[in-house]
Amino acid sequence: MPWRPPAALSLGDEVADTAGRAWRFEGPWNRLAFDGAPTAAGPEWPLILLTRDRAPCSHADAEAVAASTATGSHQGTVRQWTSLTD
Repeated sequence: MPWRPPAALSLGDEVADTAGRAWRFEGPWNRLAFDGAPTAAGPEWPLILLTRDRAPCSHADAEAVAASTATGSHQGTVRQWTSLTD
C-alpha cells in the first residue's frame, strides 16, 4: 500500500513510529521497515525523526516531523484519498 508521508520528511529519512518500528522513507510511495515485517499497515503516527542524510537530525527537523504527524494516521490518510478518488 502506498505511503504518502508528511511534507516534513525528506528522501532517506529514518523514523521510528509509536509501535517501536523503524522505517526509511525512500520516496512518496515507498517506505522500508527495518525489521523486514510486512508493511501494508504503514507506520503508526506520530513519527520520531532519527536521522537525516544518515546523520543525527537537527532539533528543528525532528520537531517538524513530530508536528506533521501529531494527528491523523497513515490509514486515515489512505481512507481520505480513497474517498476523494473513488
